Amino acid sequence: MNSTLVFAFAMELILIYFIALLLYYLILLRRKIKIAARLDRYAISKVKKETTLFDDIFSIYDNFIRGFSKVLYKLKIFNNYALRYQKYITKENKDHIDKMDFISKKILLTLIFIIILITVFGLKHQSISFIQVVFTGLVGFFALDIFLISLNKIIEKEQENDLLKAITIMNNSFKSGHSIMQSIKLVSDELSSPLGLEFKKMYVDLTYGLSLDIVFQRFENRVKLPDVKYITTSLKILNETGGDIVKVFESVEKTFFNNKKLSDELKNLTASSKLLYYILLFIPVAFVIFIYILDSTYFTPLFTSFFGYVILILSLIIYLSYILIIKRLMKVGVKL
Repeated sequence: MNSTLVFAFAMELILIYFIALLLYYLILLRRKIKIAARLDRYAISKVKKETTLFDDIFSIYDNFIRGFSKVLYKLKIFNNYALRYQKYITKENKDHIDKMDFISKKILLTLIFIIILITVFGLKHQSISFIQVVFTGLVGFFALDIFLISLNKIIEKEQENDLLKAITIMNNSFKSGHSIMQSIKLVSDELSSPLGLEFKKMYVDLTYGLSLDIVFQRFENRVKLPDVKYITTSLKILNETGGDIVKVFESVEKTFFNNKKLSDELKNLTASSKLLYYILLFIPVAFVIFIYILDSTYFTPLFTSFFGYVILILSLIIYLSYILIIKRLMKVGVKL
């Protein structure tokens, strides 16, 4: 094994690790700055702010993104594409971010990934092919989408786990003689998760005079979970026809508890199969990385001939088909 190649690969991993760590630290720092800025508005005596280096960096970054977004607004092709990111803008961050900002960040990430690629290959004194630049650019362009989708999955998982808690709190509240509005307020106070925030939005809508049907419908549109539709439908029927809300919610709580118990049992039964699935999923990737470490020119024929491109495309199609088929076979759900 060439020691120079091993050293270069190790340096690449270290560089990527420190860049990711720096970005993570900057994101956490930015969140703290935003929280401090919100609390500062309610302070009795405001202290004169002293800008730090990170404040200046974020200010330059925000100004660049906003300025670049204004330029992109002039291009109609990006206006339609930016609409798909409207769902990621909430009431809390609508004053700080625009849907076009996501496109600006995607383009910026694309440039950053390409610059890193050029830097790494420049340090190794190797030439870069057009295919490598395009592939790296695509990875950078869709990196933000992967992050947003993963973040939404995490939020949905938290909401799904806290849904049974919310039903239990509302059921106990109804048994104590509280109204629907009081029960919603109690859930919003007890839960600090994303689901608690959604109940807080429901309570705010009710205080502004919106009807229960509209509030529940908006709640269902925001939290796109099948179980939420079941709850909102039950509350709508109770609001329109009347009935014993305690008995209805006891039935709802029992149904959700059994559903949660069955889901946990299924997860335990399929845990070993999922572990095997992830291992088999990672083996081809690990094999390619291992071969590349041993000989960086081993896969060169795949990128230098037409027949190599055909083999590469067929391999990717077979690998993606394998992922989809196994994932479909592993998918087990519980319906109410």
